Amino acid sequence: MAARMEEHKGDKGNDSSFNCEDAGLLHDSGRKGRVEHHVLGYYRRVHEALQDGFQETHEQEMFLENVFKQTEEQEVKLCQNQTISRILEEILPLGKSSQILTFFKGLLSDSETIMYDRFGAHVLQTTMMLSLEFAAKQDEADAFNGLLLNLSQSVRDQLESVVMDTYASHVLRTLLQVFGGLQVAEKVTRSKLSREQQQRDMIQETRVILENRPETYQNEFLLLQSELMKSKQLEEYIGSPSACPVLAVLLLVLQKNDKDSCRKVCRKLIKKCELKQEPSSDSKRTLPDAVVNPISSHLIETIIEVASDDILKDLTETCFNGLLLKLAKTPVANFILQRLIAKTVQSESMDQIMTELTKGFHKILAANNTGVLLQLAETCFLFPAHQETFLKSLLEALKGFTPEERQLKAIILIGSLQSFEVLFPSEDDENSNSGTGEVKPKGIEVKLHGSLLLQSLLKFQNKRIVVNGFMALSTEELKTIICQPAGSYLLEHFMSNERIKDKKKEQLINTMKNDLFSICCDKSGSRAMESVFKMSSIKMKTIIAEVLAKKETQLHSDRFGCFMHRTCQLSQFKHRRNAWTSIMTKDDKKRKLFADLIGEAPKDTNRTLGNRKKQKNSSHHEGPS
Repeated sequence: MAARMEEHKGDKGNDSSFNCEDAGLLHDSGRKGRVEHHVLGYYRRVHEALQDGFQETHEQEMFLENVFKQTEEQEVKLCQNQTISRILEEILPLGKSSQILTFFKGLLSDSETIMYDRFGAHVLQTTMMLSLEFAAKQDEADAFNGLLLNLSQSVRDQLESVVMDTYASHVLRTLLQVFGGLQVAEKVTRSKLSREQQQRDMIQETRVILENRPETYQNEFLLLQSELMKSKQLEEYIGSPSACPVLAVLLLVLQKNDKDSCRKVCRKLIKKCELKQEPSSDSKRTLPDAVVNPISSHLIETIIEVASDDILKDLTETCFNGLLLKLAKTPVANFILQRLIAKTVQSESMDQIMTELTKGFHKILAANNTGVLLQLAETCFLFPAHQETFLKSLLEALKGFTPEERQLKAIILIGSLQSFEVLFPSEDDENSNSGTGEVKPKGIEVKLHGSLLLQSLLKFQNKRIVVNGFMALSTEELKTIICQPAGSYLLEHFMSNERIKDKKKEQLINTMKNDLFSICCDKSGSRAMESVFKMSSIKMKTIIAEVLAKKETQLHSDRFGCFMHRTCQLSQFKHRRNAWTSIMTKDDKKRKLFADLIGEAPKDTNRTLGNRKKQKNSSHHEGPS
């Protein structure tokens, strides 16, 4: 490390320290963001040193002190370089308050240039959030507050230009968060490209940084809010890719700090979006432009997210009355409907949603907007009276409700989100099995939303049709479903459901006994069976182990089967059965104890399908994307 420190200090000849000016930073060709290769090389070595880490804290402190010294009076020019700006974003969170303060002052020496710059705006945002962090700790708070207020004044002086600018608008979003004393989810504040390029975990939810905001912060936030909402260009802001997220951030901050103001802003934006239309027959009503616009639709989603119950009721029963099915069929607008359904808490609103949508499930499936059906199923969990109607309407849309024997194919129909006629062709169709009308297993494809729908249906109070559908699956069908990424989660949720009798679970295990070895040698099947084994009773564990023990050697040598071999402890099962039984019995007791304490047994399936993070090298399985 000492050698690296020396390399960091000396870069050219006999110079005792590296200086950006000596390297030609101030004598470049005039092209914005252009620096001499010596300067770029220096910051790349800084990045490498940070990646390698430091053995002692004081070494890092000395290192950073030298780096920040080199940035003095060069902050704006350095931040305009793409590579250096990203390195500086990594360095800044490591700095002391005094170093960040000096750097912030340097940026504001030419605030107009930096906030309109493609790369510099990112560094400025990072610095602003760090300033809030230090202010919250009362670490040179007055100095940081003064700089933030100066920047805000500069932004308000040219607000219309800032709001509509691609990069400066991000600075305004950060200002609203800073004076709100919090940080909102970065999916709102950062563009998709920016999020994809981040090398760190993203902020997923709003987090409060400063609980008690000083009066200066509150006043400055009110000034920014007032300037935005009284702007003559507000309608233009709603459809602008730069300005629309600013309004979304404003709403999210108000939701945390001032619910009355949030309600007023929501109603004003609803009016500007022209969501309330003149009464007319349902067939003649069209969706408002703001709802089908890819930009403004995001703002409407945010309005729904922060809206009070009275506004949600107004949106459902007035603004979108008679338009819910049209929303569900539209590529952009269906996401607004999903958010509205998720926020529904009043039974009257849910009644209207079900009345309008259930008659058009087949149209929603045809439009492939199955996220609407999934969200409706999840919300039905809170409204048990609608659960039976939902399942009946879904099966009718898939042509699987009548005649009654078709209900036995519910798992295949819902999992694949295909109608009965498509999956079960007539006798003269080449895909039929010898005139029996049975679909070939290779034709079953469990889709992500289909799997999630079935998982939601397993939570319904009356799950008879779904459970019977599982029981009716043939060995081949069950194997085909389990050996798919999305389908493998169905087995886990079925086996973990406390309201399904153990007899049914044992019956399902017995159905797959003949194919259990091949299932455990499949990537998805092995992962599913591991989870099932861990949550099973001692009786079911014994059934599984007895089947697999017959091919213990082959299972142990398989790339995926070896994991199941280890989980089942097959070697001990074969040679020390009593010891194996004792260990598994203890595990079973622990599982039941945890179930009594927290209402759920400890298992690997706490991660839901679609959310499950990729595991590191410790596991051979990956969840479906």
